Amino acid sequence: MNTPSNFASALPSERELQRIRRKAARLRADHLRALLGRLAAFVKGRTADIDPRHLGGGRAAG
Repeated sequence: MNTPSNFASALPSERELQRIRRKAARLRADHLRALLGRLAAFVKGRTADIDPRHLGGGRAAG
């Protein structure tokens, strides 16, 4: 018998798969951008404390 399979009908179509892949790529890119932004903020925060130009409002100590 050629009855449609319940399993086959539950699978996403090619168009849906493309949409899922694009959304996953967007989510990965957003996540990576957020991580890089947090890393940059962390590095800037740490180096601002160490950099002597930032001490005393940028004026040379003396």
